[in-house]
Amino acid sequence: MKALHFLPYLRAFEAVARIGSVRQAADELGLSPGAVSLQLRRLSETTGLTLLEKSGRNIRLTAAGRDFAQTVSHAMGNLAVAVENGAERQLENHQKKLTVALPPALAIAWMASLLVQFADARGVSDLAMRSCIRASDVLWDDVDLAIVYDNPPFDGLWWQVVSDVKLRTICSPLLFPRLEGSHRDRKLRDVTLLHEDDGREWTRWSAASRISLEGSRSVRVPSVAVAVASALQGQGIALVSDVLTRSYLQEGRLIQPFPTAIPASAGYYLLCPTEKAEEPLIQALAHQIAAHLRGD
Repeated sequence: MKALHFLPYLRAFEAVARIGSVRQAADELGLSPGAVSLQLRRLSETTGLTLLEKSGRNIRLTAAGRDFAQTVSHAMGNLAVAVENGAERQLENHQKKLTVALPPALAIAWMASLLVQFADARGVSDLAMRSCIRASDVLWDDVDLAIVYDNPPFDGLWWQVVSDVKLRTICSPLLFPRLEGSHRDRKLRDVTLLHEDDGREWTRWSAASRISLEGSRSVRVPSVAVAVASALQGQGIALVSDVLTRSYLQEGRLIQPFPTAIPASAGYYLLCPTEKAEEPLIQALAHQIAAHLRGD
């Protein structure tokens, strides 16, 4: 392995052989001409080869130098390719694992299925899902990206809007006959209102729709996922986003008994640490989520 002692001098030799000038090679390498000349001399001493010779004020490659330069150029090209391939392979290996935090209601509605399909298509062998609602719920030491129901700004994070949220009434088709009188009387008398907040969203909806909540029953549930599930079971009316109910509406398992929609107090956002924002896997998932919401 003694011959490999010349390796530190190859960059200087390759630059001089390619450019044909010690001074210009020194400028490219950020070295002084004297330092480049010293490396060329050490290379010749270490290999025992006469690689360069003077030609007036310039230098030129000897026959041995031309052969050596061709081999060095080829070897350095192969090394550059190997480094690039290694970086890509390292990125691929890193991308074999993906951890996503998201609201349970969104996961149940369609996001979990989309993530499983995405992981399968992208060769992600270790997909994990965590529960969150707000950005403050996310433990970033164990999460690659998150979908949150929240409002920006999100300090120190890259973020992109997934969907604005408008709230509409949904219920089982089995419940609709009981609501026909509500359309006429504009009152939700004897109807169960399902909600996971303090009821203020229903109050805003009532004002916007001009339908009275007088005589209705209030059931507060622990999450919007439970509200949707209860609506599916015919237990009452929920006030939730189309983002969560689109598939149920398309299947006819839920209906929207009233046309009025109100803007929600927050929206759905995709978040990740700033340093991960340009990773191909993150960008590909963001595009797939957007395509799903567009109905592509």
